Amino acid sequence: MPPGRPKAIDITPQVLTQVEGLAAQGLTKEQIALSLGVSYVTLNEYQKDNPDFLEAIKRGQAKGIATVTNALFNKAKSGDNVSMIFYLKNRDPDNWEDVQKRNLNVDGAISLYVISDETDL
Repeated sequence: MPPGRPKAIDITPQVLTQVEGLAAQGLTKEQIALSLGVSYVTLNEYQKDNPDFLEAIKRGQAKGIATVTNALFNKAKSGDNVSMIFYLKNRDPDNWEDVQKRNLNVDGAISLYVISDETDL
């Protein structure tokens, strides 16, 4: 193998477990590639050539999101105001925006957005 060229790795069950764990911790694909000692391009090739590899990344990402979502939800349930606000703004943005937006069409050609913090517009 020429110098400077990333090494190839065998996609074993252990590697799939490692990749899933790295993705669950929130690492990007670039960071996962570095952790495996391969280039980002090589990681993308592994994803294309091996559906199990791609699924390990997706499973890991979903697990990481679920873990953080659960932690946020638990903090909101325990009365943490910032967590409650964040949760409501993201889960029900139509009812929990900081500003009210009104779309006014002028002759059907121009859209103006009027932003106000008054809720009784």
